Amino acid sequence: MLSPEIVEEFNRIRNTPAGTSACPAASINLHFSQQGVVTACCFNRQQVLGVYPENSVDEIWNGEPIRELREALENNDLSKGCQKCEQQLEARDYGGAHALFYSVYARMTEEKRIQRGLQPEVDQAITPLPMRLEFNIHNSCNLECVMCHGLASSAIRTRRERLSPMPNPYDEAFVDQLEPFLPYVVEADFMGGEPFLIHAYQMLWERIAKVNPKMELCILTNATILDDKIKELLERINCLMHVSIDSMYKETYESIRKGASFEQVMENCMYYLDLMKRKGLPYTWRYCPMRQNWKEIPETVRFCNEKGINLMYNQVDSPVNFSLHTLPTAELQEVIDFFKENIPPEKPSRVELENRKNFIELIQRLEGFLVAENRLNGLKSRLDISNSVINQYTKGKDKTSKRVPVVVVGESTNYLVQASKRYVATRINVDQAQITELYLPDVVSDRVTEQLADMMQLLAETDGAVFTKVFLNELVRTYSGVGGVSDVHDGDVFAWIEQFSASLASHEHQRDVITNLLNATPGDVYELLAASRSAGDVTEHLVGRFAPSGEQVHQPA
Repeated sequence: MLSPEIVEEFNRIRNTPAGTSACPAASINLHFSQQGVVTACCFNRQQVLGVYPENSVDEIWNGEPIRELREALENNDLSKGCQKCEQQLEARDYGGAHALFYSVYARMTEEKRIQRGLQPEVDQAITPLPMRLEFNIHNSCNLECVMCHGLASSAIRTRRERLSPMPNPYDEAFVDQLEPFLPYVVEADFMGGEPFLIHAYQMLWERIAKVNPKMELCILTNATILDDKIKELLERINCLMHVSIDSMYKETYESIRKGASFEQVMENCMYYLDLMKRKGLPYTWRYCPMRQNWKEIPETVRFCNEKGINLMYNQVDSPVNFSLHTLPTAELQEVIDFFKENIPPEKPSRVELENRKNFIELIQRLEGFLVAENRLNGLKSRLDISNSVINQYTKGKDKTSKRVPVVVVGESTNYLVQASKRYVATRINVDQAQITELYLPDVVSDRVTEQLADMMQLLAETDGAVFTKVFLNELVRTYSGVGGVSDVHDGDVFAWIEQFSASLASHEHQRDVITNLLNATPGDVYELLAASRSAGDVTEHLVGRFAPSGEQVHQPA
């Protein structure tokens, strides 16, 4: 629950009267994500409003889960999946707070709806209708960005994680169910993956062009896909182009957005710039400030000011090894000092004023993470979000499946997969925090203890070869996404892990090796696996390190 002081200050910042809810997202917005999961916004992964096609769009918008969330937000209770915004508000990061965006957006969008004649005839006090839709419905993507993961990139999922492609439940029936809502929607966001590779978006854009051509469509693209068909479509819809781009330098850019050609992307970016100028619309770049590229941000601001491009900054909380927020405070202070020395001068043009404001807000956001309490809140938020994401994307959401002895990899391992992901993600975040935090309360360290105990119980009930294979597979997948690595593992490592797991079954110290693997720092295990080039290497590295005769690894504090 937000304190009265923060609520009062927040209301003053966003110019709203006392008693206004912390965030109106659940009354104006629906976010459609992979596997049919629907929430109120892209940051709330906990309060699931429904799952398509099990629930219809109408059932989702008028169901009990969304009513519960609306009631909580009206009482400034951010416990139902809104912990990220709670952390931002407690850090006084009002500029970067998503709750502020939705608050300001609600007023502005209602005005736009009236101006464009899109308001519904029904009594809004009785039957509200969404003004905004967010689509993040599939992971189809051609890039393997270092700060990304398989849930957002099909290329990473199939190549780096060696998993089967994700299904996409969104079909033409979904578009039909949305159609009654579309005439009243003011804006819609389309994310990915890469939107121009997602077929359902093509159907939606065609339907929107017919029933509500006034709707503003914000398309977030990596600017690698552009052909005559796409150009023709963009001419017919009311689109705002946003491009994900993280460097103005070829070497840095291609080291981050792996698989992209810097020259081709810049050529396409200039096409979008011309398109937006011809339509009289703003053109925006979205930048991920990370340890790899923060020194280049002032130069990027100057380039965008010259070209007339709005520059926005994503908040990069994960991977933890790339995030600026997780830097030791002394190093973070150096970043902040550098930015303060390079604040753009105040100039009269709209773009330059906007870019200066966004740059200053980035500084303020980073300054918030100099405060120990805010860093701890950030850690708790990452753990909560990670847990919610794992629940959404892993089957077997209760612990009953772990009571079945596991002898083969199949549906009965669902809980083991889930538990492994959760434990590794928690260890990555807590291990990293221990490097930079002076003190971690019991509520945080207890998570590691409880989840380790859960894993040990699973080990006692599971075939050792199956347990080892599942745990190491998920460690590789989770560490490369949550921890963050610039030089990723060989995709064949999963085959080598399978061979190692089978061979470990005959090892006299099998259980000791597995126990030591569980107690080890995930980063250390990942480095050993990534350095391997065969199943023999995996065996040599892991048994040599974690067998009783090798270096012992103790339980983390």
